[in-house]
Order: sequence, then structure tokens, then C-alpha cells
Amino acid sequence: MGKTNKTRRSQMTLSTKPETVSQHCLVSSVTFKKTKTDKEYAELTLSDKTASIPNCKVWDVTAEIKEVLANNEVLYIEGEADNYGGTYKVTIRKLSLPKEDVDMNELVPSEPIDVDSIYNNIKAKVEGFQNALLKKATMGVLTEYEADLKTISAAKHVHHYKRGGLLRHVQEMLNLALFVQKMYPVANKELLISAIIYHDIMKTKEYEYSHGIAGEFTVDGTLFGHIFLGAELPLRYVTSEEAESEEIKMLQHIILAHHGTKEWGSPVEPAIIEAVIVHHVDNLDAKTYGFADELSKMEDGELRNARNIFSKVYKHSLGNY
Repeated sequence: MGKTNKTRRSQMTLSTKPETVSQHCLVSSVTFKKTKTDKEYAELTLSDKTASIPNCKVWDVTAEIKEVLANNEVLYIEGEADNYGGTYKVTIRKLSLPKEDVDMNELVPSEPIDVDSIYNNIKAKVEGFQNALLKKATMGVLTEYEADLKTISAAKHVHHYKRGGLLRHVQEMLNLALFVQKMYPVANKELLISAIIYHDIMKTKEYEYSHGIAGEFTVDGTLFGHIFLGAELPLRYVTSEEAESEEIKMLQHIILAHHGTKEWGSPVEPAIIEAVIVHHVDNLDAKTYGFADELSKMEDGELRNARNIFSKVYKHSLGNY
């Protein structure tokens, strides 16, 4: 349920805080509780791409409602809302299964991008590679991880944290890196493209994802992290003899070095020009996105809060990058 793109965009969203709710929602949590008179009720967290509303109540809980809530994340919600005490809550009068396919991009925060167009553009660049070994290794990862690349976020916080964020991050890094490569043509363009595609793809193994949004760390994410896992990945698509080639070793080095310093999580620092470029465009794109995202939430004249943005965006903690 909830995988295709057929539903028209709804004009009503949770962020507009309507007095009555009548729309598809993602039910991201369900808790059953009891009133003082021992009557059971349900407390839901409802979400769409614009907002997440906790503590929404279903007062009349039946066996049928319990079954629906236990087996479905996407539901059509009808109810009334109030803003009591400054807290917006929804009292749910009716919940039902969707009568049509629902676009998940309408229910979770999503990047405003055409994922198919961007993916195909990136794939076309790789298909045009002159270096057969880099082409083989990069087409391998593009093919195997196509669905993840089109769907998952690039981080939990700060930058490209929405559904489709990783693909947007890759595209923006490519734009920056290829611009820099024109000024420094000694840098290998194909190696740059390949490394940028690879650099964060193992976020898919680092986090537990729900509808493309990063959640808690997996065991592999905790013990190894996406940098180590990513550096091992090219070996999946080449022979043991090809793995000893200069191209593959340089590709692995760039993946290992893309955070720039040991303090920021890279086991090695950039030792070739392509690694320097990838590290800096990765950092530039991530931090610029973070600033732009925070600024978009501010009212005109609120630049006095810029220092708060700086401290948030520049905090290199787990999940931010």
C-alpha cells in the first residue's frame, strides 16, 4: 500500500491546521491507553509531508479499528481539530483504508525533485565513461541501488534529510564538482563522478529507513559506518585482479576520505586532488543546504538568529552528516 503516484495533490495539509481534517495520513505511531473510567482509547501520531501531529485521539476503539491500526500505516482520516492551549490536536471520528493508491511523497517530507529525470541524467553520464573499469563499477552500484538512491534521505538531521535527499545531494555535488573540474582539468572527471555516486550510498545500510526517512542506526551503522561500508562496495562489482587497479584503489580512497579528517569520521585524509574536491563539495553542499533550510523557516528580519543556525549546522554529530 502507498507505493504508486496516482493520487492528486491535496490542497489541505496538516501544517495549515484545518478545523476539520479529511485527508490521507501516515500513522507513524499508535498507543492504546485507558481513561480514568477504564475505557480504552487510541493515541495516534498523524503525518503528511508538511507536518507531524502527535496525541491525536480515537475515543471509540473497536476490535475492527484495532485491526486496521495494527495492519496499516496509511489511512484516510476524518475528524475535528482544536488548538487548545496552543497545542494543535485532532480528534478522529472515522478512519478507513484508502480507496486509491497514495503517493508517499505526499505523506512524508520529500525533496521537490524529479527523481527519475535526475537518476537518468546521472546514469547517462556514467554510460559515457571512457574508462571501462570505472564504468563497470559505477553502473553496478547504480543498478543495484537504484531504488534506494531515488528514495532515501542523506542524513537524519541538518542536510538533505527528506525523502529523495540522497539523490538531490549527489546531483548538487556533481554540479559543484564538475564546475571545479573545469578550473582544474588535471582532476579526473570520471573518477569524481564515480566517487560522488558512491560516497553516501551505504547510508542505506547505516540507518533503518521508514519510507525513505533515516531513523536509528543499524548494527552495521553502529559498528562500521557508511564510509567503511562504502569503501568495500566497489569490490562487489569487479574481479579480484581488477580490485588491485589504480582506478579502484583511488575510488576507495576518495570514499574513505570524503569527510576530510579523522575528527569528522574519515580514517584517512584526502591524498589526491579528486578526494580534495569531493570532500569540499560534500561539505559545501551539506552546510549550504542546512543554512538555506533554516533560513526558510525564519521570518523577515530574523537574521539575529544566524548565530543559532551556525551552531546547529556546524555541529558534526552522528546523524548530521
